[in-house]
Amino acid sequence: MFGVLSRPMKTAYVPARALTASRWYSDKAEDKSSETTPKSDEAKDASADQKGEEGKSLEEQIKEKDARIKALSDDILYTKAELQNLQRRSAEEKKTAGDHAITRLAKDLTNSIDVLDLAIKSVPEAFHKSKDGAADSERVLAELFDGVSLTRKSMLDMLRTHGIEAFDPVGEKFNPTMHDALYQAPVPGKEPGSVLDCSKVGYTIKGRLLRAAQVGVVQETS
Repeated sequence: MFGVLSRPMKTAYVPARALTASRWYSDKAEDKSSETTPKSDEAKDASADQKGEEGKSLEEQIKEKDARIKALSDDILYTKAELQNLQRRSAEEKKTAGDHAITRLAKDLTNSIDVLDLAIKSVPEAFHKSKDGAADSERVLAELFDGVSLTRKSMLDMLRTHGIEAFDPVGEKFNPTMHDALYQAPVPGKEPGSVLDCSKVGYTIKGRLLRAAQVGVVQETS
């Protein structure tokens, strides 16, 4: 029998250049992989830093807006207070201007009332009212007295509606802030320092002195 002869197998020939190139590409791929990993980590770190900066920036923006809101609120309150003060000052100035105008008019009217007072005092008491069978002259004088008295009363009522009051201090204690002493005279039975006579009545406007009363004062006797 013929023995089976084994045929020797041929070994594939790989050029050394191909092996070198394969090793180079493998090393390069490993290098790229090793390079990619740090870059990925750096990107994550950068993203985290960016998010931190964005979060910090958002907090700062909120703080800035809160500060701005507070500043605007303070400005609104300040403006409101200024407006209220302006309204109050305007009302006071308007009231003062009105009082000043009334004061000037009242002083003129009080002088006119003084003239009416002199006219009334010049008529004797016996002719204040007309009597039956009286002469025409007496009747006319009585009617004139009534007319002047009514005019005086009407003017005083008109002044009273504006807070202006007349006062006659006869019998009261002399008050230098309210009374203007024209003379002093000793009068038995009268309290020294009291008002004896009132030549011109005084006037007040809303509790303030408008015109002092011109008076005579009882002098103390030693």
